[in-house]
Amino acid sequence: MKNNVVVFDLDGTLLDCDNHIIGGTETLALLQKLQANNYRLAICTGRLDHDIVAINNLYDLNINERISQNGAVFYQGDHLEATLLDKHSALALNQLLKNYPNVRVEMNTISNRYWHSDRDPDFPKEFYDSSIITQQDYGDIIPFQPVVLFLIVGQMEDLKAIQKEIIGRYENVDAIMTSATSLEVVPQGISKGKALERMYPEACVYAIGDSESDTSMAQYAKQFYYAGEGFDDGMKVNTITEALEDIVKKAGI
Repeated sequence: MKNNVVVFDLDGTLLDCDNHIIGGTETLALLQKLQANNYRLAICTGRLDHDIVAINNLYDLNINERISQNGAVFYQGDHLEATLLDKHSALALNQLLKNYPNVRVEMNTISNRYWHSDRDPDFPKEFYDSSIITQQDYGDIIPFQPVVLFLIVGQMEDLKAIQKEIIGRYENVDAIMTSATSLEVVPQGISKGKALERMYPEACVYAIGDSESDTSMAQYAKQFYYAGEGFDDGMKVNTITEALEDIVKKAGI
């Protein structure tokens, strides 16, 4: 029997802007059909793991394999693996970012987000609130916590300057623009695609996404379905429902 896995993103792929399942009961029925035919399901997202758990429980998806923080953290059952920023780099980055007072800096550990102030109400909300709002310097926290990444929010001009400085100074971290107003500083080599490579080296993987961060999965999937714009290395679909229908049809189930 083939080791088949269907991996999909959350926001914009499985969930719409109101956090409802795109395709509704039809999508859920297709996921259940795949599971009934021994296809494993996995969610791969930029969110923290607890948000995957929340959606899994809300819609009774019965998914035990989860990739979070854009590939830096993943669970298979009760087994956890995470790629962290090394302590020296994290402390140095924290000091560097103090030179940019006009940006917001958040720090992610495996399970929590550390903030110095509340988020803007228009900022995407977590499904499970793990935020820790503190006036304590992140430098006092880093030695005691598993730091995964820094999220920097601000104007494009500031973010580009930070990105250039970090790339020029550090060999073991990446600075990735995740939107026009956000920059993520992560351990080098982290991506959703690399997470698939590590989790499913022998599996037949079908991957579904809608944004630039999802496109790294194309290299490691038998078939990559893309519901976004501006990427040609995959099968263009309108929704996750359309992708799941294609998988089911080709499998003859």
